[in-house]
Formats: sequence, C-alpha cells, structure tokens
Amino acid sequence: MATRHSRLKKLLPAMTVTLTAAPFAVWSSPAQAFFPPVWSVPQSVTVVPPVNPPPLIVVPPVSPPPFVSPPSPPVIVVPPVNPPPIVVPPVSPPPNGVPEPATIVTGLIGLAAVAGYRFRRKK
Repeated sequence: MATRHSRLKKLLPAMTVTLTAAPFAVWSSPAQAFFPPVWSVPQSVTVVPPVNPPPLIVVPPVSPPPFVSPPSPPVIVVPPVNPPPIVVPPVSPPPNGVPEPATIVTGLIGLAAVAGYRFRRKK
C-alpha cells in the first residue's frame, strides 16, 4: 500500500499540470498579435508621378436673391391618443438542449480537481 501511495503522490503534480495545460493549449486562440505573418515575397513598390493641379477658374461674385419670408404654417390640432395596452407575453419553459462541449469539459476538469483535492485530504 505504501508503494501505491508514493507512486500516486509522485503522479499527482504531473496530472495537475496536464489537466491544466491541455485545455488551455487546445481551446485557446493563437497569439497572432505577437507573431505577425512572415511575407515570403517582397512587396512591389509603385511610384506614381505627381499630377499637375487643375487650373483655377475664377467665378465672379453673384448677389443673393432678395429675402422672401415663407408663409406661416396652418395650425393643426391633433387630439391626444390613448396609449396602447400593455401585453405581457407568457413565460415559456427553458429550452431542453444539450450543453456546449466547452461546458462539459470545464465541468469535468472541475470535478477532477475536486476529486484530486478529496483524494489528497484522505491520506
């Protein structure tokens, strides 16, 4: 019994590291911001000669037309409208679906951590 206990005691840190690092390595996105893609072919540079600006056309000033005030709008009386009735939709039961795979894996990792903690405390 002592040999099995000592073997498990040596195996526990390796299992902890594996169960912690494996999900992180599998489900985390790659760090592309730190390592941008490498260009295999150098990009070609195109030089565009400057374009001559178009000639300036001077337009003589024009006096604005005389101001004519617009006619006043007619007064429209709108009777008040009653607000619509408040309709409360019935509450539907929660959907009966399968949880996401990430939820299942995270739950299993949590259960493994709790089991390891209880196993460690039993000694």
